[in-house]
Amino acid sequence: MEINFKSTLVLMSGIIFFTLATIPVTLFSQTINNGSPWNEKYNFIYDIPPISFHYHHGILAGSYPPGQETTEISFNDVSCFLGHVCLCGAGGYQVSRIATDLIKGTGEPLEREGFTFISSRDHTVSDVIAYVLGCSRRNNPEKNHYFIDDSIAAPKRVYHYYIGYHEQKKAVHIVYNKHLLIGNELMDSLWKVELAFDKDPASVNKDDIKLYQDTMFEVVNEVLLGQEKGLFEAKLIEYDEFLSRISKLK
Repeated sequence: MEINFKSTLVLMSGIIFFTLATIPVTLFSQTINNGSPWNEKYNFIYDIPPISFHYHHGILAGSYPPGQETTEISFNDVSCFLGHVCLCGAGGYQVSRIATDLIKGTGEPLEREGFTFISSRDHTVSDVIAYVLGCSRRNNPEKNHYFIDDSIAAPKRVYHYYIGYHEQKKAVHIVYNKHLLIGNELMDSLWKVELAFDKDPASVNKDDIKLYQDTMFEVVNEVLLGQEKGLFEAKLIEYDEFLSRISKLK
């Protein structure tokens, strides 16, 4: 009986080993060595420099290796947050990068969750800024760090963002002239394609889908890597001016 038991174990081990050995490597690579989840044409996003932050909650939680006090937010993180690579993610990421660069200068990384910001529009771009900077949105105005001020007048697809960093008492005003990318007319057409696809994917023809996808790639690339003059306008503003705007929204 003992001999048969050992023989059975050997036989079973051999079967298991053979089974594992014959599973296609691609099945393992999807889980163990998983590469980019995005279309390969977007591989360039991994070359976009991340934004570094000091993050005291990460230190307190013991999230980082000993001696590490900073974390990084990359554009890939933003895309994972949204579930796709898109123009709104690119715009929000660039606004966040411009703001932190202006406030930080050549100094140490800024404290994530040390910001408060105001957006002229309640849209995905501002949600991305809130995600990157760690600005929470609360019903209690005194605890809120993410405000929408739709009283800010601006032309179509021109968005204003006011971002304050409390520790240094600094603030910036950034204007995102999104319409400069491809013009309002084409953006309106692509918006109709998106709405139609959301309602019924089968109702959108292949040519419109291709136009949408090709244009999305072009504008994401332009926002992250391009040099479109005037796409973003940014300047430091008086911190008291920023606080005055916040007080009117509380």
